[in-house]
Amino acid sequence: MLSAPTRKPHGQGLRQAGFSMIEVMVAVVVLSFGLLVLAGFQLRVLSESAGASNRSIVVRLAGDIADRIRANRFPGAVADSPYVTDWSRADPTGPEPSCVGAGAHCSATQLAADDLWRWKRAAADALPGGLADIQSKATAGGLLFVHIAWDEPAVANPIAPDPEWNCPERKACIELVVAAPQP
Repeated sequence: MLSAPTRKPHGQGLRQAGFSMIEVMVAVVVLSFGLLVLAGFQLRVLSESAGASNRSIVVRLAGDIADRIRANRFPGAVADSPYVTDWSRADPTGPEPSCVGAGAHCSATQLAADDLWRWKRAAADALPGGLADIQSKATAGGLLFVHIAWDEPAVANPIAPDPEWNCPERKACIELVVAAPQP
């Protein structure tokens, strides 16, 4: 019996055993872009987290000074309040006399100076580049305007301050309005 050789169609019977170099390079490029996107996302999340933490501290500091103002019954008009202060930093030595402790006997003005010193120190210690001021406006009646400014992370969107607040340049700034006790 004679058998004729059979021919296989072209390409049949050949099996590819692995990836080509081009496929591997494409996979590495796609993986690299994915990792870069994830790294950028992680940086954004960290920046937003720091910004949220700073805003939380600001709210706590604003509430603290508001409570101090309401607790100290100053016998004069709000425009003359001893709590009105500028953006200057707290003196490192602190006010005299200290109004801390059961034995301390301070006037309303001395207590306000002590409160402001402690509050400004707390703002400087708790916030990056933390500064604070309190303003009074003749047209606002019994209201004091508390401002706290800090350095916001570069990636996050800082809170744009109102130009009337005289906020320091390139800082995020927030305002809290406090109704001061009237005599």
